[in-house]
Amino acid sequence: MASYRFCRSDDVALLVDAYNACYRPAFGMQPIDVVEFKRWIRKYELWTSSCMVASEGQRLLGVLIAAKRETESCILAVGVHPDVRHLDHGRHIMTSLSQKLAILGPSRMLCEPPSDQPRVLKFLEHCGYAQEATLTDYRYTGLSATLPSSMLAEISLEELDAAELGDDPEEICWGRAGRAIGRRQEYFESVRVLALVGGERIEAALILERVEPDSERPLLALRRHDDVAGRRSAAALLRHVAGESAQPLVWERVHELECAEEEAIELGFEPLGRYFRMATEAVPA
Repeated sequence: MASYRFCRSDDVALLVDAYNACYRPAFGMQPIDVVEFKRWIRKYELWTSSCMVASEGQRLLGVLIAAKRETESCILAVGVHPDVRHLDHGRHIMTSLSQKLAILGPSRMLCEPPSDQPRVLKFLEHCGYAQEATLTDYRYTGLSATLPSSMLAEISLEELDAAELGDDPEEICWGRAGRAIGRRQEYFESVRVLALVGGERIEAALILERVEPDSERPLLALRRHDDVAGRRSAAALLRHVAGESAQPLVWERVHELECAEEEAIELGFEPLGRYFRMATEAVPA
């Protein structure tokens, strides 16, 4: 008989095994290890107490991995072992988390599945999720150029906040929200903020993730003034960063309120994959 249980902080190894056995095969993901899982805890605010494993004896049947903030939770992965699909294990673990959050909170639940996975989308709809928005992956394919060093400044996240380059949009993907960027810097010191200075103000800034030289360069956020100078400065910064490295600049899961697709294309980005931001409210038993 299958058993289902929420996990504890000492269940990390079990969750890694369950992820690799039950979630990874269906989506062609790379295996993870304990070290990477612990990075997710810090990076995505993953809570083991919001994670579940379904098993039958020593046999792993399903897994749910979720992150949590004060106002909402996010399903990062949910999967069932290929040998036992269509036996309602996935629906059971999703319902169990919903019932728990209905009591303990937060009651708002999110998920960001790829738009080209109809089976996953149908499953989430059966679990009560509805689409709120489309998120788009972009790769920069525009021009490259070099700006004079006198126009550039490496600044801190605190200095960027003080520059008042517009409010951070509330609707943004889980992994690049403002607090997620702050955690990257706090735990990994992996954030670089490059600003273009014009006259007496910072015109635009890019928040970039530091990576190995031969890796894609993630853009975590683009900040600019909403005027002609700000838009031109953002485009110039992107050209400069593109010229710094032969590896492409990527901007993942961009909400339309963060940057409309038309503007992204004008800036030199090419749209790639898409995701749906889906949400529901936790339901008590």
